[in-house]
Amino acid sequence: MENVMRNDPRVIKARFSSKCAETGKVINKGDECIYYPLGKKVYHMESKQAAEYRAWQADINMGFDY
Repeated sequence: MENVMRNDPRVIKARFSSKCAETGKVINKGDECIYYPLGKKVYHMESKQAAEYRAWQADINMGFDY
């Protein structure tokens, strides 16, 4: 992946158990989740925010500029 910025959201493995900022679903330690550094929030992979992240990634991979 090119041009990754420090504050860009990214997929991580949870280092500890937490809850999704959108749905409240439990994210267990070791589960993949979407991390948004600016808000320091994590989102479950089945959340709407995760779907938006995947769409954003697809746009980047296709070369669309914003």
